[in-house]
Order: sequence, then C-alpha cells, then structure tokens
Amino acid sequence: MEQLWKGRFDGDGAADLRLWQVVKDFDPSLKSSGICFVGYNTDDGVRRNLGRPGAKDGSNAIRAALQSLPNIENLPIYDYKNLSSEILEEAQKEYAEKIGNILHSGLFPIGLGGGHDIAYGSYLGIRSFYKNETIGIINFDAHLDMRPYEHGGTSGTSFKQILDSDANVKYAIVGFKKQGNTKRLLDTAKKYNVLIFDEEEVDIDETEVILSLKKYINTVDIVYITFCMDVFDAAQAPGVSAPTVMGLNPKKAKRIVRELFKTDKVVCIDFAEVNPVYDVDNRTAKLAGALIYDIMLHRRHK
Repeated sequence: MEQLWKGRFDGDGAADLRLWQVVKDFDPSLKSSGICFVGYNTDDGVRRNLGRPGAKDGSNAIRAALQSLPNIENLPIYDYKNLSSEILEEAQKEYAEKIGNILHSGLFPIGLGGGHDIAYGSYLGIRSFYKNETIGIINFDAHLDMRPYEHGGTSGTSFKQILDSDANVKYAIVGFKKQGNTKRLLDTAKKYNVLIFDEEEVDIDETEVILSLKKYINTVDIVYITFCMDVFDAAQAPGVSAPTVMGLNPKKAKRIVRELFKTDKVVCIDFAEVNPVYDVDNRTAKLAGALIYDIMLHRRHK
C-alpha cells in the first residue's frame, strides 16, 4: 500500500492523520462499511478511440491528489489497488470482478480511471451483485459515448454496449456538448430514450436539473454515477483525453452530486479520463480528488 499512498506527515495522533495514513488493503473476505478505491489503470480504450493516451496513469494521479487530505473520522477506507492487465477486455473483466467483491463486502466502490471504458466494467460489476434491479446511469460527460462497437469496444462505446445488453437500464447524461456529438450519436441517444442535460442548461439553473434527475431516479432501483473529466471546462480540467471548451462548472457538478447522494440509491461512482501527461499543476487530478473527498464526507454519515 505504501507504493500507492504516501503523503505529508504531521504525526500519528488522531487529530493529525491524513488519508494516506489510514487507507488499508482490501480483502475480498472483508465485511465492513466505508469506501473502497479501485484503479482502472488502462487507456487501451482511449487509444482505440483515437484519443490522447496517458490516462492509464490517472488512477495513481488521483490517489496522489487525495493522499494528504485530512482523515475523515468514522469512515473506513480501503484500496483494491490497480489491475494486472491493460488490455481492454481483460481489464474490464478484472475490474468488474473487483467491483462485485467490493459491493459484496458492504463497501461503497469508487473507481479511479483510466479510460471511460471503465463504465462498462463498473456496470458489469454492479449487475453481478444487483441481478434484477433497474439501474439508472448518470453520466457527467461532454460526449454520449454511444459509438458502434462492431470491431470491439473503445472508450466511446460503453453506454451503447450496456443498453444493447440490458433492457433494465436507463441512461442520463449531464454536461452534454453539441459540438462533441454527431447527428448519428444524437439519433442513437433518441432511440434509447437517453435523458440529456446540456451543459448550458446546467449552467442556467442546476436546481431544475436536480429536480429532473430526482424524478429520473424515482423510476429506478439503484444509481451508478460516472464522471468523464472532460465534462469540465479545459481551464479546470486540462489533463484529459479530449479537452472541452466552455465545459461544466465544477461547483455546479458538486452540488448536483450531493443531491443525488441524498436519494440513498447511489451504489457506485467512478472518475475517468484523468490524463497526467497533459495535466497542468495536477489540476485535473486535484479536481477529481476534491469531488471524491466531498462524496467521502457524505458516506461518513452512513
């Protein structure tokens, strides 16, 4: 664990502890409450989608952004480490097994990516545990990621793969950008009844978006939230595979996520496309870390 977590040291007293000092290795036989990180350290799907490689190191960059933050009392924290394979299909299978094990243990999984093909792995892990429930996916993303996959999956195919294989899933996207999606992708989304919230719509009134999302959540049993960090403006998230001009405001996203967690239906969340190669002062990793920390503060009250 010391290879993944190390940070500032102020002392061993309870009042001095930071996250790196309290994170423990995850064991599949564990039964506990709290949260568990798992790294999706591959950008094979990004390469296949002709994106900028580098996201394979995103999981460790997010850990580094979190490691020196203050400990959160009454919140057990575990880490299931990174994957053994970077080949897309093998990575998704291994990652799905880890998500299933975390859910079985009673912990809340937080995925650290890696390409946004992490979403298909998260779905498979969730479905292995929640076999019959209706899953509501909420994707914070500038792109629909509903491309065809006749020649194999990529970082841009996950949600079409999910919807094609499972009629008991609904899909909503927050932060959508028109300039990042072709007419064919929009037509595909319409075919699958995707609920779309444009970035500008969120910027004008996030309260209305929250109300609409809560109505959406009322129609499902459980919720899976996934972040593609390119949903945010490139000034705040430059280290991604496909930077977005005039992207989503991070504070608005944080407030929306807080409200989604109040429904008590969120069972998994992940953060994808953190690309340290193109990051500036670790800005993107720090943003992911800040969002995760806010979620951890919520989980403390469980």
